[in-house]
Amino acid sequence: MSGSRSVLLNMPLPAELARLAAKEGVEVDRAWLTTATDLNLAGSYERVFLLAEPDRLLTLALSDKSGRPATRICLARQSISEIRTRQGVGGGFLDALVDGVYVEVVAYSNARADVFHKAAAKLKSWLRGTQPDVGSEDDADPRRCPKCGMMLEFKGDLCKRCINRGAVFVRVLRMMRPYTGKAVIMMTFVLAGIGLSLIPQQMIRVLIDKVLAPGQAGNLPPANATTWLLALVAALLGIHVVMAGIHMIMGRLASFVGTQITFDMRSRVFGHLTRLGVDYYDRYNVGQLMSRVAGDTEQMKGFVHQMTSGFMAQMITVVAVGAVLFSLNWKLALITLLPAPLVVTAAIFFWKRIYPRYFRVWDANSKLHGTLNTILSGIRVVKAFGQEHREQNRFARSSGYVRDSFRGVEYTVTLFNPSIGVLFQLGGILVWFVGGQWVLAHDLTLGKLMAFLGYLGMFYHPLGQLTQLTNWLTQFLTATQRTFEILDTNPQIAEQDQPRPLPERGGSIRFENVTFGYSRHEPVIKNVSFEVAPGEHIGIVGKSGCGKTTLINLLARFYDVDEGRILVDGIDVRELQLQQLRGYVGVVLQEPFLFRGTIYNNLTYGQRDATPEQVLAAAKAANAHEFIIRHPLGYDTYIGERGAGLSGGERQRISIARALLYDPKILILDEATSNVDTESEQLIQEALERVTAERTTIAIAHRLSTLKNSDRILVVDNGQIVEHGTHEQLLGQKGLYYKLVKIQTELSREPSVDALSNRKP
Repeated sequence: MSGSRSVLLNMPLPAELARLAAKEGVEVDRAWLTTATDLNLAGSYERVFLLAEPDRLLTLALSDKSGRPATRICLARQSISEIRTRQGVGGGFLDALVDGVYVEVVAYSNARADVFHKAAAKLKSWLRGTQPDVGSEDDADPRRCPKCGMMLEFKGDLCKRCINRGAVFVRVLRMMRPYTGKAVIMMTFVLAGIGLSLIPQQMIRVLIDKVLAPGQAGNLPPANATTWLLALVAALLGIHVVMAGIHMIMGRLASFVGTQITFDMRSRVFGHLTRLGVDYYDRYNVGQLMSRVAGDTEQMKGFVHQMTSGFMAQMITVVAVGAVLFSLNWKLALITLLPAPLVVTAAIFFWKRIYPRYFRVWDANSKLHGTLNTILSGIRVVKAFGQEHREQNRFARSSGYVRDSFRGVEYTVTLFNPSIGVLFQLGGILVWFVGGQWVLAHDLTLGKLMAFLGYLGMFYHPLGQLTQLTNWLTQFLTATQRTFEILDTNPQIAEQDQPRPLPERGGSIRFENVTFGYSRHEPVIKNVSFEVAPGEHIGIVGKSGCGKTTLINLLARFYDVDEGRILVDGIDVRELQLQQLRGYVGVVLQEPFLFRGTIYNNLTYGQRDATPEQVLAAAKAANAHEFIIRHPLGYDTYIGERGAGLSGGERQRISIARALLYDPKILILDEATSNVDTESEQLIQEALERVTAERTTIAIAHRLSTLKNSDRILVVDNGQIVEHGTHEQLLGQKGLYYKLVKIQTELSREPSVDALSNRKP
């Protein structure tokens, strides 16, 4: 047993219940598993305990007013054949198979589903005579956040509540490290630009007070005044020219750094997506992922813009202009600050109101991309069934959701901006009134007042941009957070630091007690074990949904097993480098996917350095060469999306040639001839006979006639191998395989040509 006790599966009984159980002969200390549910079998809320002793399984609950005993159910281990969990709406049941009949032992809500699925797995081992190990490691729940305990949408997802949004800026700044030199140059130009922008107002003050104001003490003589006027105007022009040059240089640097960071981020996100397992793409819509890779990464450019001419430059400007205002007249400067607290308070209020609404905008855009991707990907089906109007309505609903979401944000923005503008105008009006009185009283010069008002505009403008800052900030945080969510998602298919190498020759396969399910606790493959010798040809048959394709998905390690292990040449596939495993195992799918491009590029997709002679040999072996050279451009023929322009049989033969060129030791054929006509099937079968020679082959087929020459055939039903043997042996057993062959034989019987010609009208 484990040294530490499980909180979930070693729960202590309440004192009163333990006392009642002892009276009824229950030895609580003998129980190796104790857990509680929140429902009774009648569906009412009640705390019921499940106990497993070495020789029996029982449930306990406090007695009610009717005087029922504490022990509700008691089953001897010898009487139980199987334990299962059965999921329903809002909860499920743990059942025991007793004398051929399933007995409901406990009911549970979805909140306790994980606990009882774990308990069921322990009880299955207990039934096989193995004492299960129950410890603190059983308390781990991959569907819950380890920090806050919130239920996650999928196993391994990031917790939205625990994401450190403040770290987003830090991570973006880290991405700028390679461009530190250019960033320093940009900030130098930013400071130089801000410094130059402060000079014109001082020159205007001198121009008004010393040159233009008549009769004012200290004025220059008329002759000197003209010279000064020309000099000051020329200086103003020079300053504006220099500032324009600075902005040009800053713009080019910001564009370079911004686009490069966007490129780097986009490359990192896409690279990480390629490393994520197939299960990740089962959970997320392709349109949503496209939105993140192509759209959200664009916010990186906005971050650099905000650093050079956005909020960073504006905050520096506010500090610099504020210092100048106090140096000109500290009393007027205090008056200008009167609206500032109101502006900051309003900006904070605006942030709290607008930030949650951007999540709705993001959700709306993601759903719009997903809907559009689904409709356009299935446009042939849409047109085949004449559902254009229906899809237009569906797209209109998604587009309307985007429209309403943006309106919710923009209505708030349009209400907030004018309100802030009024507050700023109040400060400016007060300065005009008080400063004007001081000018009339000769306590302040007109030039100084005009300079002050000029600086006031420079001071209020960045503060007024706080609304745009919060608007941009919400977009930036939402977009970058969604981008980093992808980067922070750990691949479910992880490689070891030091993977083991595969031998030069081989091709043996062994499944050892493999159990796997796509959704939690609902296994598709159940305790499957079998071996395949090198060079052996194995057929797998069974009804749809029985788990045939899942077996090959596990062998190719598109998914990892939940229990057991899969060995290739005696090595667990989880110990191999993924790239080496995928080069060792070739897959021909039921629906071959061809990329937009030439036939030659599709053939060499897995082997880019293949010679033309090798490509021709592979195409001939797959019976593809003949139809390829019938095209005017031959192997350089351009095909459309998903192989548009080729028939189903032609696409399949190119897929076979592509796999053959890859030269795998193990070849998997998943319904390779299910979607083609009889003539194409014959050509494909001839190609497969050549392709599978001296290779370990696993072929899945519904047309059982294509598997009759296999060395062995495995019959899968309900996630288990129920029969195995040669075609003749399985027919002799008259089991499930015999029934499937009989059904197909009856369905394939067709009237002869003579019978059809003699049929009376």
